[in-house]
Amino acid sequence: MREPAIMFRLPTHVLSNVEQLAGRLNISVNLVAKLIVTREIMQIPAILEEHDRQLGNMYQFLRELASRNEEFLSEGSNQDILAAAIMAKLEEVMGALDAIRDAAFVRPSTFIADLIRRHDERPHQKSLRV
Repeated sequence: MREPAIMFRLPTHVLSNVEQLAGRLNISVNLVAKLIVTREIMQIPAILEEHDRQLGNMYQFLRELASRNEEFLSEGSNQDILAAAIMAKLEEVMGALDAIRDAAFVRPSTFIADLIRRHDERPHQKSLRV
């Protein structure tokens, strides 16, 4: 049974680039779009898993920070030690936030460049029309 078609619109400048790439690789525009979308979607579970892990770490941090603050406010002595422990936890959560921001950053894909390179290494090539 044939899978249902999924359609979406591309801006004109993006579509022309995809068409040029498809022509250079001698494959259909639909296949290029499918390869790009499939590759991007395959990365989503790993990103979501990392985000969930980091959010869990931040939740745990907030619970520990609240506990430390209660200790800090209830005890008059050892304030320097407790303040250092709070600062260490704050640095830890800042690292977690940096990791989340880094995981959300879109990195360029080498998949298309690899397709072009493989095409360019073929023994017989057709020149692109200018």
